[in-house]
Amino acid sequence: MRRRMSLETKLPLLMSGIFFVVFAASLYATSTSLSRAATDTQTSALVRATQQLARLGETGLASMKPRYKAVADDPVVRRTLASASASPQGYSPVHGDTTVPGSVGAVLARLRTPTDSGMPVELWTADRRLAAYVGDDKFTIPAPRAENSIGVRPEVPFDGMENIGAVDSLKIGRLFLAEGRVSFWNVLPIVDHGKLVGYIAKEGRIAVNPNTDRSIRALAGEAVSMYYRNDDGSVWTTISGHVTDAPARRGASIRRPGVGRLLSNEERIPGTPLVIAMEVPESQVLAGPRAIVRSLALLSLLFLAAGTLSTWLIARRVARPLRGITIAAEAVARGDYDTRVPSVGEDETIRLAEAFNHMASEIEEGHSALEQQTIEAQAANRAKSDFLATMSHELRTPLNAIGGYVGLIEMGLRGPVSDEQKRDLQRVRAAQQHLLGLISGMLDLGRIETGRVNYDLTTILLDEFLGSLDALIAPQALAKSIALVYKPTDSTLAVLADSEKLRQVLLNLLSNAIRYTPSGGTITLGAEASGPGSVAIHVRDTGPGIPRDKQEQIFEPFVQLDRTLAHPNEGVGLGLAISRDLARGMGGELTVNSEVAEGARFTIILPRSSVSGSFQRVEASA
Repeated sequence: MRRRMSLETKLPLLMSGIFFVVFAASLYATSTSLSRAATDTQTSALVRATQQLARLGETGLASMKPRYKAVADDPVVRRTLASASASPQGYSPVHGDTTVPGSVGAVLARLRTPTDSGMPVELWTADRRLAAYVGDDKFTIPAPRAENSIGVRPEVPFDGMENIGAVDSLKIGRLFLAEGRVSFWNVLPIVDHGKLVGYIAKEGRIAVNPNTDRSIRALAGEAVSMYYRNDDGSVWTTISGHVTDAPARRGASIRRPGVGRLLSNEERIPGTPLVIAMEVPESQVLAGPRAIVRSLALLSLLFLAAGTLSTWLIARRVARPLRGITIAAEAVARGDYDTRVPSVGEDETIRLAEAFNHMASEIEEGHSALEQQTIEAQAANRAKSDFLATMSHELRTPLNAIGGYVGLIEMGLRGPVSDEQKRDLQRVRAAQQHLLGLISGMLDLGRIETGRVNYDLTTILLDEFLGSLDALIAPQALAKSIALVYKPTDSTLAVLADSEKLRQVLLNLLSNAIRYTPSGGTITLGAEASGPGSVAIHVRDTGPGIPRDKQEQIFEPFVQLDRTLAHPNEGVGLGLAISRDLARGMGGELTVNSEVAEGARFTIILPRSSVSGSFQRVEASA
């Protein structure tokens, strides 16, 4: 036999468990809030930084345009461009001398900066032939492009600008690899009277600016990494100009080998094919919140230990005086109502002991009285059931005799019958049938209550069974101009039920539906599988419906809704009570679903049966 834990042990364990759950929930909520706040703050910083840098790149590109425009409009550049454009394809480009004032080399050199380190500035014709250049570049004949290969120049001097048109604006080409470094081209189309006559192209390289780097980290944090990439995803580079790989993407997660999951944001520089990307390891963003949570966890453990010790001391002091009362209460629970406890200990314990002894005395007296009342109630119930069964049986004989004599008179065997007498006889017959039905209902109820109803459970094919009910109920529906609709079911759908009892329940439900449905309404009968082992049979009408607070009352004996002079409905409210008892006796249930003014749907749930093999017959009794 399993031994129960004492209060001295259970209370500390229970309180420790409560403390642990509270602390764990608090730590989880704190961790989640801090992590979300840190992530949101860092993400916002990345967004602000990339947007500001993108706007800065756009502004910087616009600020360089006047310098390029001044060089493009220089007469020396125009003459050189015109001479090259008029020359045949074998024209040899001019390697400009930057030391000769007024030469094309000196003019082109105005675009160079102290950090360019000999990178080329080139002048190209409209058909993209090199006319002149300064710097180390000596690219004269277009060479086939090797995608992302180091040291090989692109097919045209401004990669990514192949489709540039006659626009009066400075453009940036895509990033490409050259001599182990990432480069790009600044290109200005030269337009004369709306016609493209050439290009000025200056190669640039990605390089870090200490001031820019400090500004970026001030905006987005010390752990941030910044990258440039082409808008098609090719050629990723750090801000110092070193080629790097693109991060791995798995759904919404972004990762880099050796770094893990990242927080990132990207922003395209307007008017360019370049995208600025910023990343920061998620682990570094969450390092601060995790350190705070670890400190809180340690503090929570200290509080948990202190709370557990305090609870144990309190439980020990409280549990000892209660142990005797607990033992006495267990004795009373076993039926030993003579048990009493001594009134000793503290004032509260004495009061509790006295209250327990008084309670035990009251329980002993109440138990004796309850036993006597139970015996008397059972005897009265048996007498009531026997009386109903006897009276119902005895009343059926004279009522059947009344029906027989009414039939003899109607047939004229006792002499001629006038029309007025026939109408009176019809009223007598209707009253006789109504009274006989009420007595039969009370007789059925009495049999159910006394457990004298037997159920012959067999497999019933519902399609054929339900279809046969039309002939039994159609006259009643026709008399009120109500349409009966039967929805055929699967021919193999079957239930395990007593066919006579099931027919009685369904006819009662259909009769009730006809009784409460106004003329011109519709009653629908159908069945469907309801779960793997049950079948639902529905009877739906278009009557006034049943209020929700009355839907359980209608299944109680002798309860009938809306039985007023304005709505005189026959019966005494036994039909639904008997129908539910019969459904339950067959291992099923009867329920109702209704809304006021929207009709009612009664549903019989019965065990499903298989039609394969021979039919199964089960004898059952209620």
